[in-house]
Amino acid sequence: MIALSRLTRRLAETPNDFLSDRASVPAVISDMLAAANRQGLNARTAKQFEAMDPRWRQLVLISCWLLADEPFREVMDRKRVLDFLNDVLPPLARLVEPARFVTDPDRREELARLAMLALAVMPEGETVEQAADRLATVDSARRYEVLEATKAAEQRAAAVRKAMEEQRAREAAARYSQV
Repeated sequence: MIALSRLTRRLAETPNDFLSDRASVPAVISDMLAAANRQGLNARTAKQFEAMDPRWRQLVLISCWLLADEPFREVMDRKRVLDFLNDVLPPLARLVEPARFVTDPDRREELARLAMLALAVMPEGETVEQAADRLATVDSARRYEVLEATKAAEQRAAAVRKAMEEQRAREAAARYSQV
């Protein structure tokens, strides 16, 4: 178990070096893994982190800063970390500007919870159900899906209103022409 407040505070204190475009992502990932006494990246595994979308790149760096925290080092699993960086972060980076995971409290909580979920670590003082419920509350992907569904529903409602108005206009015109 890890205290969520510790992780969100760590994200709020992310050094500027992790927000720049100068850092070598494969080197940062290898250093983070090595600090946890795990095998770093080799030439093959490093290749996937060389030509990255800028937003994904920045989110990986921010996440490495988070995962380098002591409680994560104790439970770190190399495969789970790489899966998190490769599978969870790219879609998230497309939805949310990565700097918000440092500046926005809800985004900090989201990233911390996603990292804990990826490494199979529970937030301190929460049950599995509570942790899942809280993650659902701050989940950007879920929020995006709800917004898209709402927008689609509004568009359908507008189309129905327009069709009804056109039908009323046709009916009114037909009544007028019969007089």
